[in-house]
Amino acid sequence: MRVCFVTPSFVRSPNDYYARFVYEQAKSLREAQPDASVIVVAPHGPGLADRETIDGIEIRRVRYFWPARLQRLAYQHEGLFETLRYSRLALFQLPCLLIALMLALFRVARGASVIHAQWIPTAAIALVAGTLCGVPVVVSVRGADLNSSRTSRSGRWLTRAVINRVSYVVTVSDEFRHHLMELRCRKPVVTLYNGVDTAQFRPRDKHWCRCELGLPVATPIVLYVGGLIARKGVANLIEALTKGVETIPLDLYIAGEGPQRATLEALIPGGESRCRVHFLGAVPKDRVHLWMGAADVLVLPSHSEGRPNVVLEALASGTPVVASAVNGTTEVIRDGEDGLLFRPGDVADLRTCIARMLAEPELAATFAARGPQRVRNLGLSWTEHGRRLLAIYRDAMSR
Repeated sequence: MRVCFVTPSFVRSPNDYYARFVYEQAKSLREAQPDASVIVVAPHGPGLADRETIDGIEIRRVRYFWPARLQRLAYQHEGLFETLRYSRLALFQLPCLLIALMLALFRVARGASVIHAQWIPTAAIALVAGTLCGVPVVVSVRGADLNSSRTSRSGRWLTRAVINRVSYVVTVSDEFRHHLMELRCRKPVVTLYNGVDTAQFRPRDKHWCRCELGLPVATPIVLYVGGLIARKGVANLIEALTKGVETIPLDLYIAGEGPQRATLEALIPGGESRCRVHFLGAVPKDRVHLWMGAADVLVLPSHSEGRPNVVLEALASGTPVVASAVNGTTEVIRDGEDGLLFRPGDVADLRTCIARMLAEPELAATFAARGPQRVRNLGLSWTEHGRRLLAIYRDAMSR
């Protein structure tokens, strides 16, 4: 089997955290069928080779604007859709990227078994290449690409046009699958959850993790991992902790980068504060598990999500979770059973949940113990993901 991935985001190295779920998906396919050939067509970026192989996955990185140093669409913020919000140059470059990806895909897709497109806009060009090469197209819908179908007529038109022409639609959450059915999708739509690398994300000794990171052993630690963009609700988290939880000192560590960093730093009150806020910047993939193991609670205050990998990783790590009750998050976290959920954007509710998690160690310990079992019960392994993905490809090829 020969599979061609086409995606606007992909890892830049084996330890990169950027769009890692696409890399893990490609790797899971090779683990499910070792003789499978996987080629990834992705955008070029600063300092990246045009061609390389990572873990047996062949990567073709496409240059789409000249001079190359002005390429702005890939490897920025939280992906393509967020980048378009913050850069006019990126918006101008979008047609260039799509055309460049389509031409590169056409060259590698001849003789392929399946084309797997990540996100709706990429699937539109995959359909052109697939039609010319006689190859079925599967599309993964991950969340950000569905927002336009909810907010604009043109977005709904594009989504319907794509999902009714591909061979298969794969979503990361049941909520997205239901939405696509409401759009009258006539093609098979299946939910395929992202997996978790349980060899990396597993319960670890908190004291050891803190010593490895040079952190204070006794101070409560609240952790956020993700992009610094408005949709993630980090401003709500900073407000909740710097203006509310005053009974004990604590440290808030924010792991991630994004266009809102300066704005978020400006929210930190001057003078003495019992909550110390630390911006870590981008944390390498091989260090994230240490931060999970060191934290007393992982907080995800997003206003919208797909099926957030960071929550799955926290559960697998035995780190208690406080998260907003949005989209796919509620399919993983059952409020009061696997973690605590709060109303999106409600700072007071968020503050109450964090305070409760820190003040009730027995409750936190219960969530920590249930997390890894929850991951196992849901079958959230990349091994299982790869087996199911392979079955989807075979069904698509038989149609």
